[in-house]
Amino acid sequence: MKNIFTCRNDEEVAEYLRKKLDEYRDEGGELSSPDVVYEYLRIMMHYVLKVRPFSEQSIDSILKLLGASYSEKGFHTPFWAIIREEAARFPEDEFFYLARSVEAEITNDDIDEIFALIEKELLLDSDRRWAEEKLGLLSICRIRYQQNRIRNIRMRSLDKTGGRSSRRSGEAEPVWMKNCRKFAEEYTPARIKAYLDRFVLGQEESKEILSTSVYNHFLRILHPEQKLIKTNILMVGPSGCGKTELIRRIADLVPVPVVITDFSGIVATPWKGRNKEEALLNLYLKAGKDPELTECGIVFCDEFDKIIPGKLYSKGGDINQELQGQLLGMFEGTEMDVPLPERSGSRDTLVLDTTDILFICAGAFEGLEKIARKDYVRSGIGFGSEAVKDEDFELTGDKLKVEHLMEYGMKPELAGRLSSFTVLRKLNREMLKRVLTEAEDSILSRYEEEIHMEGGAGLQMTDGALDVIIDRVMEMSIGARGLNAILHEILQEVLYELPSMHNVQTVLITEAVARMEEKAIYL
Repeated sequence: MKNIFTCRNDEEVAEYLRKKLDEYRDEGGELSSPDVVYEYLRIMMHYVLKVRPFSEQSIDSILKLLGASYSEKGFHTPFWAIIREEAARFPEDEFFYLARSVEAEITNDDIDEIFALIEKELLLDSDRRWAEEKLGLLSICRIRYQQNRIRNIRMRSLDKTGGRSSRRSGEAEPVWMKNCRKFAEEYTPARIKAYLDRFVLGQEESKEILSTSVYNHFLRILHPEQKLIKTNILMVGPSGCGKTELIRRIADLVPVPVVITDFSGIVATPWKGRNKEEALLNLYLKAGKDPELTECGIVFCDEFDKIIPGKLYSKGGDINQELQGQLLGMFEGTEMDVPLPERSGSRDTLVLDTTDILFICAGAFEGLEKIARKDYVRSGIGFGSEAVKDEDFELTGDKLKVEHLMEYGMKPELAGRLSSFTVLRKLNREMLKRVLTEAEDSILSRYEEEIHMEGGAGLQMTDGALDVIIDRVMEMSIGARGLNAILHEILQEVLYELPSMHNVQTVLITEAVARMEEKAIYL
């Protein structure tokens, strides 16, 4: 094996390994999964040749890394942590990116067989003194590996069919998994959308895409052997158009944890501040500290556009570009080290697999529509070759392209991890009024309920009062989020006075009351 270090590129390494593995099997050597062993050794050699200094490019490094391999399929030990760190450093490196699939497949049998393969090669080497020295190191590394086998650092393996099997044979299926099965049987994408229709008016395209993605999320959880495509979502829309409300309603519906994380203050690891791992920690806590349930949850990355514009730090470089690179593996699916809160002066680390976590990213992305409009006007999309008129263009999910996100500032690799795009429209006057008066559990209905509980009275608003409220909200330019602030301002005196009053049947809010020119009328 020492001649492998005469190879200077990945192609030569691949050819050398194929030849050695074929020779080993022809001479009676056993390899349970030859393709996995081949890919594992290629990743290891790629790491040593690319990252390690020339003085460490030797069989010693291979043996030491082999000794730090997984103790059992799914167990976390140093080698794969090293590879994940390199994947974060080199997000565009294909070898480090593809390593996660090998990480999920490698077993104790494979590691034992690699030790046996190298041992046989060393026994046949003509340089006996050198070979004996390396055989001694091999023995030490094998002992180290054997010790790791029983440490049980992290138990979450995949069965031979690729299915989820972290439970022991005969162990009962957890309640949350039964609830997932029940959910998938009861809810189709159409039924999920019908549920969302009750609370969020309009935004039909976004509700359909979100409903389909959530439904497919449960199919992935329940049928891992099918290797269904992961459909992370990008939701583009101004403040107050319903993005967060849709996720809140999904969180109320589904039997897996859902967390909302504000990405506006997230910085790249290990820069000081809030890091991307915060979202996974919140998901873990929401799951009741159940790692397996955590790995089936949903993360809503709010204000996601705030990590896109370049923000130079003092030493030079782009911290936002670095963060985008680190998000590649997390969104696609990889093992991540998540620091847990400090306890008794120590800091523990949790390892979570993000393969089955659904990521939904959302933000206003101001200026993105202008980029897309310029592209469509220039390209002339429509009947024949007629150019699209600037004033006729409206950005929708099907018109949003990866190229537009790239021009906005998103890394192409990150945009590629977001498989579904949807655009939510700004709410106009008519839609805002419908949100206020027609949506189930609307902010107005909540105030009606609160007033009834405080004094047993009903709340009545004139059409003129509703128009004033909508006018005031439109002036704030924050969409439906402004409804609560305006209503609270109008009704705060009512909420203070009503509990002390008797025999009030109705609280009437007129146009003048809504304009804050008069007090509410008690009938």
